[in-house]
Amino acid sequence: MRHSPIKLVPLLPVFALSACAPQSQGRAPLVVQVEQVGDATFMPGIEVVSRLESTTNVALRPEVDGRVVKILAVQGQQVKAGQPILVLDNVQQSANLNASQAQARRDRINAERYIFLNQQGAVSALQRDYYVTEAIRSADQVKANAANLGYKYVTSPIAGEIGDLDTVKLGDYVRQGQAITGIVDNSNLWTLMDVPATQASQVRLGQTVQLKTQGNPPVTGNGKVVFISPYFGVSGDQSSPNTVLVKAEFPNLTGKLKTGQFVRNRIVTSTTRQLSVPVQAVMMQAQQPFVYRIVPLSAALPKIKTSTQIPDATKARLEKLPPNTPIVVQTAVQLGALQNNRYPLISGLSTGERIVISNTALLRSGMPVQIANAN
Repeated sequence: MRHSPIKLVPLLPVFALSACAPQSQGRAPLVVQVEQVGDATFMPGIEVVSRLESTTNVALRPEVDGRVVKILAVQGQQVKAGQPILVLDNVQQSANLNASQAQARRDRINAERYIFLNQQGAVSALQRDYYVTEAIRSADQVKANAANLGYKYVTSPIAGEIGDLDTVKLGDYVRQGQAITGIVDNSNLWTLMDVPATQASQVRLGQTVQLKTQGNPPVTGNGKVVFISPYFGVSGDQSSPNTVLVKAEFPNLTGKLKTGQFVRNRIVTSTTRQLSVPVQAVMMQAQQPFVYRIVPLSAALPKIKTSTQIPDATKARLEKLPPNTPIVVQTAVQLGALQNNRYPLISGLSTGERIVISNTALLRSGMPVQIANAN
């Protein structure tokens, strides 16, 4: 997207410094690299530090009391949903199940016998129904006893990674509902971000959120905004006062992100193409950014001749140079926030103008230079 024509900001004194470091007669001009001013992609955003959480994170809790007789997994192990983690003492429950299964087999045989006899007219329907009912009751008892035995196997409710298991050992007595460890699936993570009220209006559902960890090297990833709170935070809420709670989700493609990890998030609020300058071209003077623009001597010479701050000897030397000799001119610019080692250009330069990107600390406005790789 092209922006409106750029107006030049009033320049700093263009040739005031050239007299401070006049080039000696016969010295070769300083070699510099240049770059043409052109468009670059910028993505302004909102930066927030927050903590990652798993979308699937549960505590492992037994459903009945019992003593631990087996530990079938280790901490850090990947488990499937329903996989046994602990076994509690179950002698009585196993015996009850075996007995009920034996009784169910007998009752089923009796029911089948009396169904046959009833079909032959040897017994009444009432007798047949009694034994059929007994068979059904016995089968239900088997299911109940199997469920009671199943409670003695503490299984993983989800697929994921087991946390710390050092809190329980063989022989420990655990209670119903006691938190033994956690199981977390880090394949998808989310984070809650407190966005300041002054920036909240820029946030939209579906916007990209760039993530970066604090490690070295940092882990990066991209997610998206999935929820924006309909109200501002107030004192006593989970959110900070005068902020809006924003939730983003991230696929953990590398597996290197973990629940509880603090990360720096950047909500990308827009994407634009804009004129830009590289960071190495920018110098600061009295808190004013400027760059060195390349112009031909013929364009700069009229100002040089009228300047009262440039010695006559320097003017005479410059007049002897070819008209197309490249001259650097200190030019004030207005810049936006730095992104990817480039500044968005607000004003001060036009498309196609050449600026110096090397040896800028050695330059003075009005100095002749030699352009490296000019072809």
